[in-house]
Amino acid sequence: VAVNKLRQFAQIKNDQAQDLNLCYSAGQTYALLGLTHEAADSYEQALKLSKQLHDDKSHARTLRQMGNLKLRQSEWKEAIACFEHSYKISQDNGEPLDEAFALNSLAAAYFHTAAWRKMETACEHALALAEKMNDDDLTACVYNNLGAMYNLQSQWDKALVALQKSQPLFEKLGDLRGLAETYNNLATAYRDKEFWHEAGKYYAKSLELARQTGDVVVEAQVTLNRVELYLLMHDLDMAEKQCQITLRTFHGLDHKSGEADACRLLGVVYTRKENWGLARKYLDEALQLYTQYHNRLGLAETNKSFAEFWRSKGNKKSALKHLQKAIEHYKQLKAPREIKKLEKLVRELKEAEELRS
Repeated sequence: VAVNKLRQFAQIKNDQAQDLNLCYSAGQTYALLGLTHEAADSYEQALKLSKQLHDDKSHARTLRQMGNLKLRQSEWKEAIACFEHSYKISQDNGEPLDEAFALNSLAAAYFHTAAWRKMETACEHALALAEKMNDDDLTACVYNNLGAMYNLQSQWDKALVALQKSQPLFEKLGDLRGLAETYNNLATAYRDKEFWHEAGKYYAKSLELARQTGDVVVEAQVTLNRVELYLLMHDLDMAEKQCQITLRTFHGLDHKSGEADACRLLGVVYTRKENWGLARKYLDEALQLYTQYHNRLGLAETNKSFAEFWRSKGNKKSALKHLQKAIEHYKQLKAPREIKKLEKLVRELKEAEELRS
């Protein structure tokens, strides 16, 4: 309301520059609150105004923010287009800092599309620019992105090295949101290395900071990552409760990939509770969302979860079918540890089938 009143005042004064700044700030506030449609409207206005004012710097920055919104809505191609456009404008106008931040945003988009080589190249280029300018904020952001990528590739020691570089930089800058994301990635690295106490400690720290900054998206993502820790610790009731809360949050935010992740984990929870009807319902929903938004990692993990579902029900044929699909997706993702693990499971199932016959 306050921003709208200020905008009306700026429009009365015909101060387009002030109106542009207010639209950009409103977009950031709405995005933080998870109000994606309102944020998109504000950024659209800012893009129009920056074009009218020939303000290339503001135009490039607004494109980057618009790209971040597209990422939240799993619109990967649109997000990449925004970031590439922002990068080109900044490069053409000799704005190395904005150029590097656009590259870092591109790296985040490549992360979601599992384009690892492109992601690493973008990170390396952004890091070179950051070090040249001695910019701690950008350096921290790039290392955090690299940490997330190494986590996904099961390269946990490399992830920890990268994240332990970003953590002190975010602390020095007092960037609580960046720190919340880094703690989340650190917790996930420790969780997958089976250091559960460390993982729990960092998830708690991450949640505290996400709540402190009012970032509902990061809070929901951390909560969902912690669900996987509860599953490892066989705390199915807590996993179910947290999953249901997170699913409602992501649905309200129109955050499709988060919604799909919550559905998949609920499918796993209900499989282990032997509630076959609900397990199938949520796994089907996850598969549908991941297919719709071309999320290869989600497809790999959901097929793996479906294999567990069918195996638990004693249907080895269906379990094998989903394991093969999961392996194909993991091959595309270049995730050798997962492939090795699932191929071993395939052999075990086939041997058990041969013994039966």
